Amino acid sequence: MSKTKADYLIIGQGIAGTWLAYEMLKKELSVIIYDEDKEETSSKRAAGIYNPITGRKMVKTWRADDLFLDLENSYQSIEESFGHSFLHQTPVYRPFKTIEDQNDWDGRIADNHFESYLKDIPKKHIGIEQINDPFGGIILKNSGYVDIPQMLKSAKQYLENKGVYRNKVFDYSRMNLKEDTVQYEGEEFKKIIFCNGLGDNPYWKLPFRPVRGEIMDIQCDLKSEFIINQGVFMIPKKDRITVGSTYDHNNLTFEPQEAGIKSLSERLRKLYFGNFKIIEKRAGVRPATHDRKPYIGLHPVNKTLGIFNGFGTKGVSLAPYFAKHFVDVLIGKCEIDEEVNVQRVF
Repeated sequence: MSKTKADYLIIGQGIAGTWLAYEMLKKELSVIIYDEDKEETSSKRAAGIYNPITGRKMVKTWRADDLFLDLENSYQSIEESFGHSFLHQTPVYRPFKTIEDQNDWDGRIADNHFESYLKDIPKKHIGIEQINDPFGGIILKNSGYVDIPQMLKSAKQYLENKGVYRNKVFDYSRMNLKEDTVQYEGEEFKKIIFCNGLGDNPYWKLPFRPVRGEIMDIQCDLKSEFIINQGVFMIPKKDRITVGSTYDHNNLTFEPQEAGIKSLSERLRKLYFGNFKIIEKRAGVRPATHDRKPYIGLHPVNKTLGIFNGFGTKGVSLAPYFAKHFVDVLIGKCEIDEEVNVQRVF
């Protein structure tokens, strides 16, 4: 005889699962979370950058005005709950490649759509030694990075202290779907929510478009108060600079590839003229989607199964906002945002 153990069983404790569990617990919903605690996950290999202006054309990221309004406050709140620090509020400096880029931004200065994200627009080299920025660039605020491995480690401890974390592999064959509940290993839940990235899930055959990315840590003489982003990003840390990233849709391995590291090094040399030494290489496979928007919602047939997945390269920015939204959907407070509704692919 099954017994009700929790309202929700969450599968996966990456960025997505952590935020969803946190928001559910804030709303006093009962939760159990299963996680394999593997080293090779997209979350644990993520650089963790959040940045409101992205892409080669330097445009606002999708839904920036929603995502960034309360993003840093959300991370500060979760830091306080977990009892550890992992948010690094750091301006992003994006050098102009050409004088045409500089002229283009002259026309954007008075644009209120960008005003809240711009700290400064210098028109010449800003004085960071050995950085290639003769035309200046844009300096962004509401940006920085999250130390994702530290966040996930702190979250695991937080969830263990609440008695809701289980280091277990989820076995789909042991799941028993009922009309209003789902049973698993003798326990009954209202819903199971899958947050486990690119795992082979027989109930969710979705058009993921996974992408592998290399990241490397280097030692060099760079002294910067900014994350520098032009062709590659350079994140200054205590004893190293983290550099990334590559984008490969074909070779989906967690092992860094020589061609990817070579490409990363060549692009780095166009931005940074100093010598550097590579001290660590790593790669991750991000669960990106066909339209670069996450998959959120309930199964079209089995309404006891949900998904909160597919956050791709921008999980740090997307997960806090949409975790709050999905919890509000689940408790009947609002309808799901159609842009992220998983039903769009069925």
